Amino acid sequence: MKILQLSITYTLSSDGLDSDLAEALAKNGHEVCVAAMSPKFESPKGTLADKNGVEVLCVKTGTIQKVSKYKKGLNFIMLPHIVKGAIKRHFGKRSFDLVLFEAPPVTLQSVVWWAKKYFRCPAYLMQKDIFPQNAVDLGFFKKNSLPYFYFRNQEKKMLKAADFIGCMSQANIDYIREKNPYINPERVEYFPNTKAVKAFCAEDKAEIRAKFGIPKDACVFLFGGNMGKPQNVEIINGAISHFSGDESVYFLFIGSGTEAGKIKNFIAQISAKNAKFLDYMPRADYERILKTCDVGIISLSPKFTFPNYPSKILSYMECGVPVAASLDRFTDCGKLIAEDAQCGLFSDASNPEGFYKIIKTFAESPELRRRMGLNGRKYLEENFDVSRSVKILEGRFGSSPRRI
Repeated sequence: MKILQLSITYTLSSDGLDSDLAEALAKNGHEVCVAAMSPKFESPKGTLADKNGVEVLCVKTGTIQKVSKYKKGLNFIMLPHIVKGAIKRHFGKRSFDLVLFEAPPVTLQSVVWWAKKYFRCPAYLMQKDIFPQNAVDLGFFKKNSLPYFYFRNQEKKMLKAADFIGCMSQANIDYIREKNPYINPERVEYFPNTKAVKAFCAEDKAEIRAKFGIPKDACVFLFGGNMGKPQNVEIINGAISHFSGDESVYFLFIGSGTEAGKIKNFIAQISAKNAKFLDYMPRADYERILKTCDVGIISLSPKFTFPNYPSKILSYMECGVPVAASLDRFTDCGKLIAEDAQCGLFSDASNPEGFYKIIKTFAESPELRRRMGLNGRKYLEENFDVSRSVKILEGRFGSSPRRI
């Protein structure tokens, strides 16, 4: 197949779920061209690069992460105009068999409709998040507001643009089908988040902890990645305070986001000795530290009314780290954690005391941590390797999808 992949998260400098999929498809004999969008790239007209056998069109766009809701909305609206021009300029004389894209952003739907018509091929949507409902749940705008109606209309067009819609869990599938009855339910299917699973290589725990000033004997709980309103940092700060006098529990934060300052400021405000914040670092360094931690934290806002499925759990599972999760009541991620993979424990996000109890249980149970960490690694290898995503796409479209 000749595949055009559209992505707002693809980078040249590090690995990620998008690049894992593109490279796995390329290794399986498919010709993959990625239109990658980022404010860090050089030109809105696009520049070409190669990454491990994948041709990448790097398109400079406005910032859509870790900025105000107004700037984010404006840049979402401008995004398709920039991307269409760059694709036509560099790939206009090519032919493609499939357009592979993800959501959000929902405003990318006009690019998908255009690309389907221009290249006369089908499109496959990898549904990663539900927008604009997530913005409504978190209070960015109201359900009956003009922004909601605009973005909801964009979402409907995006779902209609996809010949098939891949969702990360059964709850995601059910939600998309229920809220969008105009879509043929047979077009909505399971397409899990997957990654290129690396061989496990242990790190020197004592050396790394000493390097970053982390207590060598404490049970270290890592909260990594994006720290925004979806992550409900209030319950995290509550845990720091709750365990402030317990030397057996230590919290480590690595990442950034619109709410990261709340964690930093809280640590400084109470002079917390049981917590440390490290700014964003290269993924390879992050994973080295992760392997020396004892538990990975996942936190979701209790305000959510749709099923989230956080991708950071894959990193925890890959590194053999069990999961302590605080989840909203609509996600089925808890089923994965506690039943399917048996790789952790979870509580309701509206119940801080339940989350604190999980932290205490892990801190007092090295054998539980070891067993659940191994369970997670095994489940990842058997169910979330990127080869599974490749097989789904090949099974759905064959070696060369029918042109439309």
